[in-house]
Amino acid sequence: MRLKKHPVPENADEKKKHTRTLQDAERSLAQARLSARRLALRHVEKSQIVTTDALSENESELLQPEGPPFHLCAFCHAWHCLNGYAAAQGVMVWLPDLHPASVVALNARALKEIFSDERKRVRQGRAVLNALVQNRLAVEEKFRTWRPADFADALRRWPPAQRKTLREKMDGVALILLPDSFPDKKYVM
Repeated sequence: MRLKKHPVPENADEKKKHTRTLQDAERSLAQARLSARRLALRHVEKSQIVTTDALSENESELLQPEGPPFHLCAFCHAWHCLNGYAAAQGVMVWLPDLHPASVVALNARALKEIFSDERKRVRQGRAVLNALVQNRLAVEEKFRTWRPADFADALRRWPPAQRKTLREKMDGVALILLPDSFPDKKYVM
């Protein structure tokens, strides 16, 4: 690591900042390893994959380097690209009690119902989506905005050494996509 090659500063404040930067870099590397492992082992329950060691040979083969590096569903892509088209049509909501995977599943199910041909299912899907979107008021109160592009801008401008505090503040914030996020219902189905 290039950061470890830098000399440790003598000043106590600078030394603390240097140490924090090293820890953040090591944490980011560990998170990248964990993400790669979870991507390679998609069929294994996410909660069972907790090691951040280097990928084994079998895990590396599962990543299929000759194929596309990854495939994201429309919902995951919108979560990773908050300033994209799909996310721009969505809203950020406050759902601290739900795991992000549960939020995506609820959102996807509600949109599938909305795009169905039966009126009863459409009504139920809209009710679920409205219940999810109502939670945007808490986000607006806490962050003064509920627009995904504003969150993308804040994440981009935040210094890497301070992103941990921003992530802690944003814990519980989720993206809810609306029917307008999808030009064609095949992306939801």
